[in-house]
Amino acid sequence: MIISSGIANITCISFTLLYIAGFYLFEETRSNGLKLSRQHPTVIKSRMKAVTLSCCVILFLVYIVLSYSLDQMTFSTFLTRLGCQPIFLWNLLQPLVLTMVLFLGPLTILYFDQQLPGQVDFYWKRDVMQVISSLYGQRNYVFAPLTEELVFRSCMIVILYQAGYSYTWLIFISPLYFGLAHLHHGWEVYHQMGRTKQALQTALVSSFFQFGFTSLFGWYASFIFLRTSSLWTCVLCHSFCNMMGFPDINDIPHRPDHHRYVIWSSFLIGILSFVYLLYPLTCTTNSFYWSCPI
Repeated sequence: MIISSGIANITCISFTLLYIAGFYLFEETRSNGLKLSRQHPTVIKSRMKAVTLSCCVILFLVYIVLSYSLDQMTFSTFLTRLGCQPIFLWNLLQPLVLTMVLFLGPLTILYFDQQLPGQVDFYWKRDVMQVISSLYGQRNYVFAPLTEELVFRSCMIVILYQAGYSYTWLIFISPLYFGLAHLHHGWEVYHQMGRTKQALQTALVSSFFQFGFTSLFGWYASFIFLRTSSLWTCVLCHSFCNMMGFPDINDIPHRPDHHRYVIWSSFLIGILSFVYLLYPLTCTTNSFYWSCPI
C-alpha cells in the first residue's frame, strides 16, 4: 500500500521536530541564568541522551508506518529498508574513497603541511586517539553522523520511498529537512551574541551558509544511500566530511608558487574525478532502492 504524500511529509516534519526538540527540552543553564554553550560537556551529554531517545521514538514510528503500508512486514525487512543489513567491505569503502577524491584539494594542503598519517606533524595519539576519545570527538565524528544519517537519510527516505516519490525528489528535496534541522544553530548564535542587531545579522549569515552546506551534503548522502542501500556508507562519509570541515582556501595565495599550482590543480582534478567516479564507486549489486548490475 502506498502512503499518501501528505502523511509522508508530515511524518518527515515530525522526525525533524523530534530530533531537535531534545536540544531545548533539556537545556542547561548557569547559576546566573545564562544558557551554556553547545560545546559545554554538560550540554553535549544531555543532547546526546535526548537525541538517543528521539531516535528510538522515530524508529518506532517508522516501524508502525511500514507495518501499515506493507503486506508482509518482518524485522529483517525493516532492517533492509533502513540500510542496516551487512555489506561487503569494498562496497562499504567505495563511497568513502569517492568522498576522499572530492577532498583531494584539502588533502593536498594537509600533505604540504605534513599533517597526513605517516607524516612528521601527524601523531596518532594526539590527532586520532585523543580526539575520538574526547566527548567533542565522539559527538562530531561518531554520534552525530550516526544519528543524523539514521533519521534524515534512512528513516525519511524509507517513508518518502513508500509514498512513491521519484529518485529526483528523494535526492534533492528530502535533504532539505536535514538542512532545516541545522537552522536552530542560528538561534543559538543569536542568543549567545546578546540578541543584538549584529547578532541577528551574524546568525542569519551563519544559518544561510549552514543550510546550504548541509543540504548540499544531504544530496550526496541521499544519492549514496539509494545507490548502496547502506546506512553505514553514509555514516562513514559523513564522519569523514566532519573531520575535514569546509575547505579553507584563504591561505593558498600566501604559499609558494609550486604549492599553489599543485593545490589548485588538485582541487580541479578532485572535482573532475569525483564526477567521473560518482556512479562506478556507488554501484552495488544488493541495493534495495536502486538496481545496479555489474
